Amino acid sequence: MQSSHAVVFIALATAFSLLGDQMLYSVLPTHYAEIGLMPYQVGIILSVNRWVRLITNTLAEKLCQRYNLTALMTGSLILGAVLTAVYGVVTSFFILLIARMLWGLSWSFIRQIGLMTVVDTTPPSMIGQRMGFYNGVSRLGSVGGNFLGGLAHDIIGFTLTLFLFAIISLIGTPLGWIARRAVFEKNKNKEGVEDSGWVPKLMICGFVIGCVGPGILMSTLGVVLVETVGTSLNLLGMVIGVATLNGLLLSSRWIADALGGPFLGHISDRLGRRWSAAIYFSTGTLALFSASITSNTGLLILCVVMFFLCGVGATVVMHAEAGMRGSRSVAGYVTASDLGSATGPMLGWMTQQVHLPSDWIFLIGGGIYAIGALVISSKPP
Repeated sequence: MQSSHAVVFIALATAFSLLGDQMLYSVLPTHYAEIGLMPYQVGIILSVNRWVRLITNTLAEKLCQRYNLTALMTGSLILGAVLTAVYGVVTSFFILLIARMLWGLSWSFIRQIGLMTVVDTTPPSMIGQRMGFYNGVSRLGSVGGNFLGGLAHDIIGFTLTLFLFAIISLIGTPLGWIARRAVFEKNKNKEGVEDSGWVPKLMICGFVIGCVGPGILMSTLGVVLVETVGTSLNLLGMVIGVATLNGLLLSSRWIADALGGPFLGHISDRLGRRWSAAIYFSTGTLALFSASITSNTGLLILCVVMFFLCGVGATVVMHAEAGMRGSRSVAGYVTASDLGSATGPMLGWMTQQVHLPSDWIFLIGGGIYAIGALVISSKPP
């Protein structure tokens, strides 16, 4: 099997595993009351899987150094599929909390093995492009979870949609096994060259990317839409539910990943990862600040889509930079990102708890992204 085929298969397996998780981000912010959850419980449910990864990421990296990656990947994908089904039948906050913590454990292995599979099968001159391709294809699962999940919820309901996603995730499990079988065992522990000047940049930028995009914006965008357009929107004579609209906008982030990831990664290979990342962070900051001051729904949507596109570029660059430095750097970077994405939903929902206008969601996110732009632009010590 060619190395590019291994990247395709591992990306598809990752995509299928994300369906149930991403559906929760689309549906819970607008329909949490139907399940019997309180607003603060939504914030916890959407973030606890990220908090637990602050521990399980390191565990995954260490176990991946000691045990067979094919078996670890297969087991993690199966666990993820089972948990997707659990979301559909459980209404107890406590049980949902446990399920989300287990998903955090599962995702630590899926992501660690997926990223290192790309590194193990890619020449350094193409790492940005291949990483962008992996991110793009794998995040098709987020498109399905966000948009199709929201749409299917409005048509067939919460439980049936999650059961369907669980079956699809289980069917995709063999792809992960095939991908790992294609990787030479001698490459699985490959380490990159350490660069102390990049270590703090990786950690800070990882936190920023996780906090603002997957954290603040993706967990609270539904709240902004309800405040802006109400429970539905009349578009071209059709009434679109807010859950469907929210899912469509959230999926635009992953559509941008799928379509723009390889191209933005290719730019970073040619322009240099430091300067391309500075451009992505700076443009993302401007997009969020612009969203905070506009009252036009169309312009708001444009700003959100522009920010998501910048987030794609920044993520690809940081994944490539961490991957070039080996599995420990990958684990460290994704842990910083998870810390950010775990903090983000709580920051976003806190604005609602203290009754701040939804504009503050964009202002806080823009300020944090500006920090990332300053850090990545600074010269290493």
